[in-house]
Amino acid sequence: VAVAVAVGVSAAPAKPTPPVYPIRWQSTEMLTLIEGPQRVMSSSISHFDGPNNRTATTNATHTMYDTMVTNWNENAGMGATYYIRTYGGERHCQFWCTPSVPEVCDADDSLCSYDYKNKALYVGSETVDGVYTDKFYWTENLGPIPMNSLLLYTAANATAPTPVRMIREIHPFGKAIGNATIDFTDFHAVTSFPESVFDLGPDAKYCGEGDSCQEESIKLLMRQHLSSINRQ
Repeated sequence: VAVAVAVGVSAAPAKPTPPVYPIRWQSTEMLTLIEGPQRVMSSSISHFDGPNNRTATTNATHTMYDTMVTNWNENAGMGATYYIRTYGGERHCQFWCTPSVPEVCDADDSLCSYDYKNKALYVGSETVDGVYTDKFYWTENLGPIPMNSLLLYTAANATAPTPVRMIREIHPFGKAIGNATIDFTDFHAVTSFPESVFDLGPDAKYCGEGDSCQEESIKLLMRQHLSSINRQ
């Protein structure tokens, strides 16, 4: 009598999927920007307030402006980025510009962009600064033309979604400009921010639109708190 023997076949483990990050978070960020022969490093504290369509970069180093606040609810819905210097124990707004991106989830360090949520693909694992990470890759396009390529390293064994590093290769219309690497530390979700984080200071009513916004917008495409190089 023939006896059929069932042979179990283990299914391949499912590939990791892009984590869903909190819509309100805070993190210390270390930026390394490489553009041609130039290499710039700076650090800051990033406050991302998705529900209120605003961000704040504070304690920035190696920059003319230690604080930048962007609110996409202002300027007839186009948003406004306020460039601020802190001295005498107060913030002093210098000028504002229309942001280089149309919404908060398109900010350079955001973790909620349309392209990330819909296009990010798992491309392997890697240990970064002692942290075992899953890597996700996607592009940001203008129509069919890739403008940026991004690689996000996220902690594989964290109890909550935790970014470790983001690398952005900047190549508009196929022209390689450089890359920006953000290293995240002390990333954590928050329930709310004190309004003082987004305070513009007593000079806010005198803070007008800048006359060098195009120049600042180019810098924003590279990184919002990039130090000014040869600024006139």
